[in-house]
Order: sequence, then C-alpha cells, then structure tokens
Amino acid sequence: MQTAGGHEPARAVHHLVPSEHFDALASGRGGPDAVRLLRTTEYSRRLLLLRSLLDGAARTPGALGPLPSADSAWETLAAAQERAPEEFRELLLHPQVGVWLGHGLRRLRHTAWGDGPLWTDLGHLFAVCAVAALRAGLPLRTTVPVRDGDAMFPALGMARLPGRPRWATAEVVVAAGRLTVEPHRERAGPGPSGPEGDAPGWLGLRRLRARVAGHPVDVWLDDLDPYRELGEPLPPGRIAPDGTARWRAGFGRAFEVLEECDPETAAALAVGLRSLTPVPAPPSGLVRSASSGDAFGGLLCSPPPDPVTFAVTLVHEFQHLKLGALVHLLTLERDDGAARHHAPWRDDPRPLNGLLQGAYAFLGIADFRSRHLDRAPAAGRTFAEFELALVRRQTREAIATLSADPALTAHGRRFLAGMTARLPAGASDPRVRPGVDALAALAAADHRVEWRIRHLSPAPEDVRALARAYASGGPPGFRPAPAAVVPDRCGGWSHTRARQIRRTLGGAAPDTGPGAPAAGLALLSGDPSAADRYARLLAGDPECPEAWAGLVLSLATADPALRPLLHRPELLRPLHRELRARGTPAPPAALARWLTAHRA
Repeated sequence: MQTAGGHEPARAVHHLVPSEHFDALASGRGGPDAVRLLRTTEYSRRLLLLRSLLDGAARTPGALGPLPSADSAWETLAAAQERAPEEFRELLLHPQVGVWLGHGLRRLRHTAWGDGPLWTDLGHLFAVCAVAALRAGLPLRTTVPVRDGDAMFPALGMARLPGRPRWATAEVVVAAGRLTVEPHRERAGPGPSGPEGDAPGWLGLRRLRARVAGHPVDVWLDDLDPYRELGEPLPPGRIAPDGTARWRAGFGRAFEVLEECDPETAAALAVGLRSLTPVPAPPSGLVRSASSGDAFGGLLCSPPPDPVTFAVTLVHEFQHLKLGALVHLLTLERDDGAARHHAPWRDDPRPLNGLLQGAYAFLGIADFRSRHLDRAPAAGRTFAEFELALVRRQTREAIATLSADPALTAHGRRFLAGMTARLPAGASDPRVRPGVDALAALAAADHRVEWRIRHLSPAPEDVRALARAYASGGPPGFRPAPAAVVPDRCGGWSHTRARQIRRTLGGAAPDTGPGAPAAGLALLSGDPSAADRYARLLAGDPECPEAWAGLVLSLATADPALRPLLHRPELLRPLHRELRARGTPAPPAALARWLTAHRA
C-alpha cells in the first residue's frame, strides 16, 4: 500500500503458480505449501479489492455518510501495514473481511442491495481500521457504524449498544493496547479476560481449537459478524455455552480423524482454515455447509452428528476454497454460465463452473472416504463402503460430463486430467462388497433418472410424433432430438430411496411413513412387484417425477433389456401426458417397453 500523500500507482506484481503446486491441486490434494501460496495470492487480491472499495467510496457522493473520509482510512491502514505487516495481512485475510469487501463493492456497483444506507455497509471499513490499529499498536480515534445497536470489529468481537436507533454511529478509541467504544459517555470493549471473553456491553469472538502434528490450530467460531454468511448482512446469532462446548469437542475430534487418515490434508487445513460460521441444521437432518470465493479460509456449517461427518464437511468445503482461490489466478473455463449440467449431488441443473467446483469437492471426499474405510468401526463398515462407492460413481460421472464440455481452457483440461488421474481406474473397489456396490449404483442411477425426468423437456413435435406412432401400433420411425433443459416446477425432491438405503445400511429400521411408499421398499428389496406398485402411484398422480423414476428403475432392474431406458427416461412422462390429452391413455410400463424396444 502507498501512503495517502503519494497516491502513486502500485507496481504490478504477477503471481506464478509453480507446476508442482498446480498438479498437486489438480489431483485434489495440495499440502501446506500450496495453501500458503494461495493465501499469498488471496492477500494480493484483498489489497486490490480494498483499494477499489476506497476509490469507489471516494468517487460516490455520500457513500460514507456521517463517517470519516476514505483518505483517513487509507492513512490508518497504510500505517498499520507498515508497522505490523503480518498482523495486517492476517486481518485482511480474515474471511469475514473478504465477504464484506465483496458485498461493499457490489453495493457500489448496484449489483447488491442492503437493508440500510450505503454508508452502513461501506463504513465497516472503519471497524477494520480500528482492529488494524489495535494490532499494530497505533493510537486511533475514529467513528464506526452501529447496526441495530451492534458494532462489529472483525476477528475481535462485538460492542452491544442498546437503545440506539437502527442506524447510528459510535466513536472508537484505540490507545494503550485497548479498544473502547464510546457512545454518549458509555464504554464497551474487550474486557480483562481478552477478546474471547464477554464483558458488559461486549461479546467476544470465540475460538475452536485442535492440534495437528503437535501444533495448535485456532479457528474463529463466528456467530457474531454481520458478514459471516454469504448473502446480506445479518444479526448476531449467539450460541449458548453448551452449544459452544459441543462445537469445540466436535472440531477437535474431527481433526483427530483427519490427522489419523490424512496428515497432509489436516496440515493443509491447519494452514488455511480461519473461521467457521455455525448455521441451523436443515429440516432433512443432513449437514448444511457452504463456502465462498470471497471468503478464503472460512466455511459455514450446521452441527455435524459425528467426527467423521465433521471431517468430511471440512474436506468438502476446503476443496471449494482451494479451487476458488486458484480460479482467481487462472481461467479454467470460458462458459456462458447457463445452468445445463447434471451434478450427481445436486437437484438443480448446474453451470460448467458449478459442476467443476462440485466435482472437485467430491474428489476430495472420495479420497477421504477411501483413506477412512479401513479405519471404520465394524458397526459402520457397510455404511462407509456405500458412501465410498457412491461418491466415486458421482465423481466419475461429473468428470465425464466435464470432459465432454468444449468450454474448458487448456489450463482447465490439464486440471481435469489431474482430477481424472486421482480416481482409481477400476469401476469398483475390492474393499466394497458387491451387494453394497450395487446399492451405490442404484442410488446414483436414481438421482440421474429423476433429474432427467424433472429437468429435461423433449421437443413438443417429437412428443407428438411419438404419440402418433404409438397409437398406430408401429415404431417411432425416428430418434428424438436431445431434450432441452428447463426449470423444474414439480417441487422439492424427497430422495426417498436414497434415504431408505442409508437408513438400512446404517442399521435403522425401515421408514414406513408416508414419505417412504411401499413401492420404494419393494424396489430396494428386489421385489418384482415394484413396477406395478409405481404404476399404481402414477394412476393417482401421473405427473409425479419420483414415481416415474421409480418405475424406470424397477423395470430396468427386473429386465436387463429395459436398461437403455435409463438413458432417455425424460421421454416417458410427456409421451404419457400427450396420449392422455388425445384420449388414448397408455399403461406407463407398456410405454416404457415400447420406447426401449424401438430405441427411441
């Protein structure tokens, strides 16, 4: 950074990605040295974003409202960087600072909106200045925005100032190694116990701790920062002490699992991970997690039920963070962003970059599952085999889809080649028993078939021609064109069959409630009546995508001659609909056999 008086252009510095780091990252790995490189490049990016935000604020009338000038912020930050460069770097790399920078720039460019005046978001700059000055041992008096009575100081804590208007300001004084907030002669700030401890008018930011190779790992457990999630700013969501204790215990045990199974990944996470934001669990009971390219080093996570699931979640989101940092440096694809690809783990169509991100995350999960399989307890061995077999199938399918997309660049193809080489060449792992592998194959096919039924729409003229051919008793006489991707308007997925597989393998009793029809149980048990059961469900609701998928799976499982139907299941529902409209309804199973016999 240059001093405010100079404002001379900064020297251009280009980062180079050494081949050994690129290839390690492409393989889904990348140890501590590769992560340190990514942290260095992300620091450069944050500096550029900070300069852009300051320039944008200076050019926009009223952008900082009642707060000090952008130049005063620049002077403070430049002095802090010069006095304590490592402390400044760590602050600027704080994940929530990255989210704030991204949100502030989007507000300046009118591509995001806030719930308050522009200065309430951009003014967070002065809270960053206050923490930078505190870390550098510099005196400072400044003003910060107050949101609903709260003033957040990133990587430090939150001042609580009740009784203020929704949008207000407060004076902040940094002196003698202390930060105090002084609204109307009241004071708030970290107490004698340090920033992690609470004090009157102050909530400290807590930490999660673990050890890797004997060295401590400290990560913020951020339930306070308004920029801790990925969308609009939000109020604090303080976790109760017993909840914090559970997070700390689970985090430590997850790192123990990681270090036992994969010391390199544990060490890489120790270098790169800086904050974890707890979020509520979804109604499904599964773990919800997320990360953002704006927030390298941070992830969001609902409470994992066990250390292995926690470890998988850490690996999953850290894969996203590594790839997100890499694509800030290299262009891996040049795509129009259209959501058109099937991702085996998502219900919605995905653009190319989203599929690449997902495949990379699942490559890391597959690697962890493989390493953990031989350490799985006997009671959980079958479940661990299933998860490994399924994630490998999902990742292979996604990589095959990526390979066929011409929008990948030369760097993207090299990256994909590294991903491909990481997966075992064989279709199955000898450690996975055939019956378990068959269930994984069924689960993968289930998702693919239902996705196609929901999201692919054959051309209307092709559907009409098929209906005429069926009604005449002859073959189609043509091969329908590839279907178009359209939005799904059928509501959320129940994933009944996949849920039932996991319940069974995990030793739970069969789910016989209304969300688990007998047809699904029959399919999973190999009962030949499954197709008839699904046909009866379709008689009651001929548009139900889950029932159509179940029918296709049942027929293909019972009769190998009908397996080609798995590749074009999207033809069935619109053809059945067209025949009903013509007043000549046809049995769904008969339609399936007709389409397969003629390879429509």
